[in-house]
Amino acid sequence: MKLSQFAATVGLVIAAGCFTASVFAQDSHGNIDKVMGSAVVGSNQHYGDISLVNGSIQMAGNSSAKTVSVVNGSIDLRDNVKLHSASTVNGSIESGSGLQVTTELSTVNGKILPGANAVIGGNVASVNGDIVLHNSEVGRDVSTVNGDIKLTGNTVVKGDLVYKPRGKKKSFFGWSNNSKPTLYIAADAVVEGNIILQQEVELQIENPAMQAKVITRINDGR
Repeated sequence: MKLSQFAATVGLVIAAGCFTASVFAQDSHGNIDKVMGSAVVGSNQHYGDISLVNGSIQMAGNSSAKTVSVVNGSIDLRDNVKLHSASTVNGSIESGSGLQVTTELSTVNGKILPGANAVIGGNVASVNGDIVLHNSEVGRDVSTVNGDIKLTGNTVVKGDLVYKPRGKKKSFFGWSNNSKPTLYIAADAVVEGNIILQQEVELQIENPAMQAKVITRINDGR
């Protein structure tokens, strides 16, 4: 090989290496940790952990992160987002279609509304918020205390569906909590475990096989 050809080849290799390193640097990001302020993740961007105290998280399509957590704020996810887990205390979790979560989705005061075709490997849990799952799969349990649960399409819950016990709320006339949450399970949705009711719940279950899975455990200490 002539010296000029060798030099040209080396130049191309170096240029290719620089280009690859540049793309890697643009596509790979570290962690986000904020007390005040929101976080925005662009399309095809990939982060480590994202942790906020006062702010919301927005993630564009085909992006990913590891643990996503918020204290006061919502988590807004577009199509085909991949996460290890997502949780918020005061806020909702909503996504477009194709969400993939390795472990769990959880809220205290907020809704959980994954779009169609979500796959969650662990639990889906809320305290004061509705849970709606459409054509989705949950690897473990779905639970709430004061929220409605709605399973539509071909949703599959591989664990139990649980309504945990409710405390009494103070009203003008004293302590009471008479309103009932609603559980709706469409004809083709499946709960592979049991449907455990530790409080009174309005049932709208279209498949008799799912009705047979209902276990009532009100005031039994469990």
